[in-house]
Amino acid sequence: MPAMAALLRRNVLIFHAGALGDFVLSWPLVMALGRLHPQSRIIVVTHASKGALAELALHVESHDVEQGWHGLFTDEATLPERPTRMLEAAHAIYTFMGGELALKKRAPHAQVIPLQPRPPEGYAKHASQFLIEQLAPLAAMKSAVEQMLRSINLRGIGTGRSHDGFVLVHPGSGSREKCWPTERFVKVIDKLKRKKQEVRVVVGEVENERFTPEQIGSLEKAAGAPLFRPATFVDLFNELRIASLLIGNDSGPSHLAGVMGLPTVTLFGPSDPVVWKPMGPRVRVLHKPMLDAITVEDVMGEVKTHEGGA
Repeated sequence: MPAMAALLRRNVLIFHAGALGDFVLSWPLVMALGRLHPQSRIIVVTHASKGALAELALHVESHDVEQGWHGLFTDEATLPERPTRMLEAAHAIYTFMGGELALKKRAPHAQVIPLQPRPPEGYAKHASQFLIEQLAPLAAMKSAVEQMLRSINLRGIGTGRSHDGFVLVHPGSGSREKCWPTERFVKVIDKLKRKKQEVRVVVGEVENERFTPEQIGSLEKAAGAPLFRPATFVDLFNELRIASLLIGNDSGPSHLAGVMGLPTVTLFGPSDPVVWKPMGPRVRVLHKPMLDAITVEDVMGEVKTHEGGA
């Protein structure tokens, strides 16, 4: 019976609860797991919108972390039936959410690997290297993640992307200090429009709450169209898939665009691009410690570089 149970353990679970950018940084691991375990079910346990994105972009399965998994991180004695069955069928579990002791207790037969989602303060290499360093005890997995990372940085992930010719501008970010002044994004849009370039502006929940009506109005007026407000990360993915370029701050959409192979101009201020530059083959970074020291001409210069095929 134990041998039969082992044969039935086909699940590899990855727990992740971070923001979009941090989630994208875990994708080399998710892809490597699919490569190393072709007969297994690779299941990302995360928030529903990120899970749906992983299903579409990475061709893995997902399960909503809000559907009963909280019992892992409390003193509750039981989990709902489906999470319990998924753990019973797991042979490996990677968690960026902690809870390794509870996972080991509920799935003693599985290999449980705890991982930190973000490098420590003062880390001086790219965040993807921090993930690789944590996998050092697992030689085969470390090597596979390194291969996936090289592939992403060389060609991006396969998305069936089609260039529709428009530039997508994302003027927001998760924190205010990472946001280039909105009025400068407006000037960039004006310059692009004068070059007969179609421009669309994307804003998420944070920007919807944080931007003033005047800022929203100025962006809409410059673009000549209503702002694109994706309801899900899948909506954002599909919009990026038909764009020709993304201009944005250090933010989740920039990280997603980068791994998709979309030409991307990312503006950095207080965060360090050595650590946080989006992965991908066509990412160009503008960085000045004081973000508002980046000029409109600086951004347009990077746009021109992309237009030249660099």
